[in-house]
Amino acid sequence: MKRILFVTHNLKGGGIQKITLDTARYYVNQGNDVSILALEKGIDFQIDFPCHYSVLPLHKFFISHPFSALYFAFYKIFLRNIFPQSELLWGAHLYKKLFNSYLKEQLPFDAIFINGARSMNRLHTINQKNVVYSLHLPHVLTHKDNFYYDYLFKTLFRNKKVFTVSDFIRTPINIKAQRLGVKFNDLVTIYNPCDKNILLNKADEEINFNGNFILAVGRLSRQKRFDILIDAYKKSGLKTKLIILGEGNQRESLEHQIQKLNLTEDVILKGFDSNPFKWMKRCDYFVLSSDVEGFVLVINEALACGAPVITTDCGPVTEILTGELKKGIVPKQDIEQLANKMKEFAISPIYPSDSAIDKLSFKVITKEQLKLAEK
Repeated sequence: MKRILFVTHNLKGGGIQKITLDTARYYVNQGNDVSILALEKGIDFQIDFPCHYSVLPLHKFFISHPFSALYFAFYKIFLRNIFPQSELLWGAHLYKKLFNSYLKEQLPFDAIFINGARSMNRLHTINQKNVVYSLHLPHVLTHKDNFYYDYLFKTLFRNKKVFTVSDFIRTPINIKAQRLGVKFNDLVTIYNPCDKNILLNKADEEINFNGNFILAVGRLSRQKRFDILIDAYKKSGLKTKLIILGEGNQRESLEHQIQKLNLTEDVILKGFDSNPFKWMKRCDYFVLSSDVEGFVLVINEALACGAPVITTDCGPVTEILTGELKKGIVPKQDIEQLANKMKEFAISPIYPSDSAIDKLSFKVITKEQLKLAEK
């Protein structure tokens, strides 16, 4: 039995949070002792397996350290607006104190996985040998080149064990690191796991909808470009309903767009559903319209549920959609091509084969994760 800690910024309804819980659940089912630490409050998912869940007690720390509270407020209001991405400079030492206090109250962990750029920015000063950082989206520091951002890049990545969830994310990090002379402890690609059997068991649950539908899933945020999907759906003239699962700060603007296009009976914002697989199993096809994604786990999940997939070229999709499945890829922000592809799939969808996600089993992926932590 191994003691494993997962750290994430919160457990709200997002991709990093979901994969954290799914991976933690697998480790528990394999007989390991698992803890999950959130750096801030917020939880949308149900934790349906035995684990130790905690939220970093920032407010309690500030009560006993009022100067730190003033400093943190000054950072939140002023510094982070003046110096973008500066949380890894101004905020990291506060989180280090809290994190080390948390560790002192625990038995030693065999592996600590700090998931996502936000968590990495806050805890990058943690240098234990068994700490592994994971990145699930392209990091902004990779694509900005000046003295300030280069300094932040060096500060963040030097001597770290890092895995990215796609070569699409890893390659530009590696290129910049070589240019700046930054040495990693290790930098590898480890894909997000996807267990077909688990998904299909969940997919057997009934849905509260009758009839055919096209499906999209994701946080209602600008990055996901549901506005473009809705425009493409309107342009396609399809009569099949479009269902979007997810919540986020774009809900109001999307509702306004739906009303403006007279699609209130055709486009349905169903809200967040912790079990999207029951919808994936029954949809005519699945559509992803994002501008950028780090791994697009949702594509693998849709494929595992047997759904044909249309996606924008929003990142590492060519690492996932190979062979005939490549025909489902369209350019980003191209409403006309997306509309045409939706019409094409309404007539001739391309179904995935069983081999599409076999290499992404939890058994394979978690073995790679632990190997990196123990290296």
